[in-house]
Amino acid sequence: MIKLLISLTLLAFVAITSAKSVPTNGINLKNVEVLDNDGKYILGWEVVGDEIIFEIEAATLGWVGFGISPTGGMTGADIIIGGVMPDGVPYFEDRFGVGQTVPKVDDHNDWTLLVAMEFALSGKTVLRFSRALNTCDDEDYPIGNDTSRLIWSMGETDVIQYHNTQRGTKSTNLLHADVPEVDLDKVTTWPMILDMEMPDQDTSYWCSFHRGPTLETKNHIVGFDAKLPSSESLRHTHHFILYNCFIPPGSNETMDEVFDDHTVDKGVTGGHCYDEMSPLPIGYCKEYVFVWSKGGKQMVFPENVGYPIGNEPGKLYYMLEIHYDNPDKLTGVQFESGVEFYYTNELREHDAGLVTLGHDVEISLTVPPNTPDFLVVGHCAPGCTEKFPADGLTVFNSLLHSHLSGRKIKTRHFRGNVELPWIDFDDHYDFDYQQNKPLMEYVKVLPGDQVTVECIYDSTWKNGEIVLGGLSTREEMCEAILWYYPKIDIDICGSEYDIDMHIKEFGVTEYHSEMTNTLNKYFIDAPPSLEGDFYNSISFKFNWTEEFKSGYADRRQNGMHVGDCHVRKDGESWYFDVAYPENYEKYVPEDKCANTN
Repeated sequence: MIKLLISLTLLAFVAITSAKSVPTNGINLKNVEVLDNDGKYILGWEVVGDEIIFEIEAATLGWVGFGISPTGGMTGADIIIGGVMPDGVPYFEDRFGVGQTVPKVDDHNDWTLLVAMEFALSGKTVLRFSRALNTCDDEDYPIGNDTSRLIWSMGETDVIQYHNTQRGTKSTNLLHADVPEVDLDKVTTWPMILDMEMPDQDTSYWCSFHRGPTLETKNHIVGFDAKLPSSESLRHTHHFILYNCFIPPGSNETMDEVFDDHTVDKGVTGGHCYDEMSPLPIGYCKEYVFVWSKGGKQMVFPENVGYPIGNEPGKLYYMLEIHYDNPDKLTGVQFESGVEFYYTNELREHDAGLVTLGHDVEISLTVPPNTPDFLVVGHCAPGCTEKFPADGLTVFNSLLHSHLSGRKIKTRHFRGNVELPWIDFDDHYDFDYQQNKPLMEYVKVLPGDQVTVECIYDSTWKNGEIVLGGLSTREEMCEAILWYYPKIDIDICGSEYDIDMHIKEFGVTEYHSEMTNTLNKYFIDAPPSLEGDFYNSISFKFNWTEEFKSGYADRRQNGMHVGDCHVRKDGESWYFDVAYPENYEKYVPEDKCANTN
């Protein structure tokens, strides 16, 4: 240990004395992320076995702080603070966040400093250090295959202070499967961009139509990427869905006749997706091709998988549904949003498809007020998976999706009354960081299996109001979108607690619904004590006793749901009663720290 410190001291000294005119060579680890908005704090990392190596390049000659936090704040964060003193001696400490103050020194040091250098001319400090993925230390953060909220800071001098303006937080997946790169020389890129003024409404679902490539034979899409070139597009584009468009069976019209005059290519920007009076051919475009959500990055398929296009000769058409999030109802804000995909005529072994699982986006997803950990479940019923191929579906990618109240999401997998390892999970869900995440291990879902999505919500931020299921970011969804192969027609497998039962449990005897530009809005007609808009009445007029809340939660979590097995393309549906398997054997992940002191 003494030799290591001497070596580090000499290395730091040499870096300061002989590298004053030499810039840093950049980070050569497998993953690189810029954590601030100005490119002054760059993090690299790489997982090697059970260890993770980090490297930081920070634009300061003072102290550098880095941490991994359960919430993005200081409390409970696993933190290091390091740098190089003016005399060339490095310093490096393992610390633990205890609140809004300078983090305390950890009783047990689990981080290892590998390199500490300063570059006086460029004003940069470089730190390279390592740590076990799971140290089994209560004051360290176990790094897993879900979202890690990174916190960073830096000071102008080597005097460590808490109240520092150069700090921030950013979410990422530190432990993840490798993603193949797209060789742009071997694929064709097809962009579909909408440039328009965002509607001045809180929530808008806007549908535009786009020409696709003209193909004579089958091709494969091998990757997707969002095109959000401005701060406005990043801020206000909550998510988008790219749909395939088809001519209905029996129609004598051509694709060009139905879609071309409505395309962005012809100068038509589109319209509200849920406008029943819209002249746009929205009903002909139902099959998902790609889903992007806030914080998402480029998605690339495994090298043996592609999404099939051009199965029939001719021009392709797509509909792009963009969710504009405009809580301040700003006017006159125009920007570009869109998507591009990469395709090739070199066909791959497997055709990919995607299926949406979870709780239907309906009023029966109602989170009680002032509740920090309310569980919502949605089941993909065995009766639906019975329609899968005999060899099952191989799941290789997952997008977990909820809104501002979401805190945790898990996709559970049952075979009979035995729970198998989870397909995906995120115990630190971040609304601003939603990824199409390649799975570390592919999962086979066989006919008769059940897949259940669980979402945990926190409604305390609503100050005594409920949270409804809906399309706004201030409403909620509970979804898992799974990529798999081979492609089948079924693309929805979810459930909901019966809507009529849900509403009447509040003592409602009469109600009605009205269609809006998003979803049905419900109104209570009787009794008079609850009359009015469902949201306001159940938030402010209904008495949420602890006894009622307990029974309410149990019925929705453990009671019977209506399962929906659906083909978006032609509207075919099957319905099943579904709940958790009876007396099932629960899956418990291995506790790697069980035998440690």
